[in-house]
Amino acid sequence: MPVTVKQLNVYPIKGCKPVTVESAACLGTGLPYDRHWMVVRADSGKFLTQRQIPKLCQVCVSLPPEALLATGWGKLQPGAALVVSAPGMSQLQVPLTDPAAPAAPAQLKNVTVWEWSGVAADEGDEAAAWFSKFLGQPVRLVRHLHSSGLPQTVRPTDPEFAPGHAVKFADGYPLLVSCEENLQDLNSHLSSSGSSPLPMNRFRPNVVLAGFEGGAWADDAWGDVAVGSVQLSYVKPCSRCKVTTIDQETAEEGKEPLVTLGQFRSGKVLGWAAQRKSWTHDVFFGWNAAVLQQGTISVGDTVTVTQPRTA
Repeated sequence: MPVTVKQLNVYPIKGCKPVTVESAACLGTGLPYDRHWMVVRADSGKFLTQRQIPKLCQVCVSLPPEALLATGWGKLQPGAALVVSAPGMSQLQVPLTDPAAPAAPAQLKNVTVWEWSGVAADEGDEAAAWFSKFLGQPVRLVRHLHSSGLPQTVRPTDPEFAPGHAVKFADGYPLLVSCEENLQDLNSHLSSSGSSPLPMNRFRPNVVLAGFEGGAWADDAWGDVAVGSVQLSYVKPCSRCKVTTIDQETAEEGKEPLVTLGQFRSGKVLGWAAQRKSWTHDVFFGWNAAVLQQGTISVGDTVTVTQPRTA
């Protein structure tokens, strides 16, 4: 049984619920509209995620399906919008803007994501009021402007792991890939310690694979892979944070899976800390990937390892 794509997830607003699709274009910055928007502090423009506001996980979003295809912008109907909803809130519609269109100077807002500082397009007072009301603090919704031609909108990936690549508002890399067999193994460890199994949505992957013949964690040995017409490079194992401990339906926080992952998926246990001391206490689940060849990814696509990991 070959390894295949089981699920594709696009997270239009950083920290909010995904849109699950059957097929999507895969661009240099990842899937279209993935982390294309984010919520920021109204005063400083600093990005906000479930780390600071777990309640973000209850924000649902939808996009026109054609928006996720390579030629999607030309096929969008007039009035196409990002539709946002949340418990106790009226529906919010944010009009989709041509990614290549320049933003008006009044729209530009200085923002930060981790160490990067640049500009994004503010989506206006209605969106800001909606999110501020639901989250209980003054925030703004901003849109990525990577295709606008403004140099201060380009956010490079870490040159140590993925030189020459760029990303939108994802934490660090264009794609996060995870595997069903790895989750099954984690849940086996959780069950052994008396904890409940966890769903894949705790890890917020873009691409979920299944069908590992070699068993769980076989992807630790992968370098470059072909997924349908797309070529990916597994550039860095994904170190996990407290977001994985947040129930994506209730926003309640716990301790798992970080405690259990620390027992068998830490940098120290895996031997990765020997080359990188800072990874000693980090725990890992999934792989960050860069896009070597753009194309389309679909559920059911076969995955082939074209280059094993060499280091």
